[in-house]
Amino acid sequence: MTPDEFERRLKELQEEFKDLFDKYAPRIAGTVAVRFFKSRFQIEGWERNGDWKEVQRRMPVWMRNGKTVKNYYKGAKLTRKILTGDTGDLGRSIEVQKESPGSVTIWTRPIGSNKAYARVHNEGLRAGRGRGFKMPKRQFMGEHPELNKLIIQEIERKLKEIAR
Repeated sequence: MTPDEFERRLKELQEEFKDLFDKYAPRIAGTVAVRFFKSRFQIEGWERNGDWKEVQRRMPVWMRNGKTVKNYYKGAKLTRKILTGDTGDLGRSIEVQKESPGSVTIWTRPIGSNKAYARVHNEGLRAGRGRGFKMPKRQFMGEHPELNKLIIQEIERKLKEIAR
């Protein structure tokens, strides 16, 4: 490779790296994050498998106001994963909302008319189920070291692809 060819190749790489960080890195981060957040529904936990609080519909009995209540659910409701509900809409609602140079926004599309539905579950907030009811926190979105590692690995893979 001549010095002129080398210089031209360096300028090409500089443009490709700029494109990577402005255009592709947000898309890569968004795609990896959506996949990671959706995977939390399969493992039923944020940090490890099964760390979400169990749902009553899967318990044979539970306590309410000091009394034992027998489970009346039957069929699929007894085995369906936590937060998938009858439809699985919450998990499917996670998507990239906006990409811009150096930035990406992930959100959950509002389900029905309830814009706060995902936030109530993710953060464990008060839900409209009567006085004093607070939904248990079952986080599926947010900052996570494993997610950061996966994004970096994917960007490094893309950098190696460009450098060839």
